[in-house]
Amino acid sequence: MAEMLPVPATSLDPQKPATMQASWSARLIGLLEEQPLLEAAQKKLTDWLQPLVDWSESTGLKDVLHGRQIGHSLHPIATDLPIGFWTSAMLLDLAGAKRSARLMTAMGCATAVVAAASGTADWTATHGRERRLGLLHGALNVTGLACQATALVSRRHYTRWNWIGSAITTATAYLGGELVYGRGVGVDHDAWTAGPADWTPTCRVTDIPEGLMKGVQVEGRRVLLHRQGAFVSAMENACTHMGGPLDEGRVDAEVVTCPWHGSRFRLTDGACMRGPATFPQLRLEARVRGGVVEVRGRAG
Repeated sequence: MAEMLPVPATSLDPQKPATMQASWSARLIGLLEEQPLLEAAQKKLTDWLQPLVDWSESTGLKDVLHGRQIGHSLHPIATDLPIGFWTSAMLLDLAGAKRSARLMTAMGCATAVVAAASGTADWTATHGRERRLGLLHGALNVTGLACQATALVSRRHYTRWNWIGSAITTATAYLGGELVYGRGVGVDHDAWTAGPADWTPTCRVTDIPEGLMKGVQVEGRRVLLHRQGAFVSAMENACTHMGGPLDEGRVDAEVVTCPWHGSRFRLTDGACMRGPATFPQLRLEARVRGGVVEVRGRAG
């Protein structure tokens, strides 16, 4: 008699990505992020924030909040501070050092403003379910901050509000972990790319327009070639921010702009010139042999 295969507990629905993964956490997060209220709220908030986003881009503040100048996202650094201060406040309060505990709470509230600003900047470069989950993550963190601010001004219920705020912030950190580790928000999308180990032919050097770029296929992925006179440079085609196809972007003064979120990279060396990307593009060695451009990449 043929062996019967187990029937999945839930049917797969591509419109509900949580059903495509067999884990309780995926189902729980899916239930949260699929709420229509979040979609409506993110649209209203996006419209409200757009003038501020445009201003921050024109002044360079948005790049600072993304963390481009430090080489990776500012947000995880900024979040460590309020969490550390508020945790210290809880311990000091338990030890009876009430004034020191309030000082730590105040420091946590102050640094949480930077964490909120950097998180908002990163959130504006997300879409779909990541945007909805990010909104929930941010809203809960603001709630935790409000509880800590209430604790700071409360004479009789400091401990209660401090613990409630810390509990909310800790639970919300789980959603932040899902966004980074589960969805890849803020990570280098070229981080796991390596090779080819040997010199690999791509195209003829004359196929690359002077001063412009050309995407070529190398070991199952796209590599971006740029030619300036006799000099040819090569870098990964997938934008480090979210994997956008750079060969579909526009070129201006040897700088390519990602068509997805507007990150800008210098074609000659892959340097990140504007966010939301914070990592430079991974470069490959390039040479011309017999009129053909050959490339090789870093070791894995």
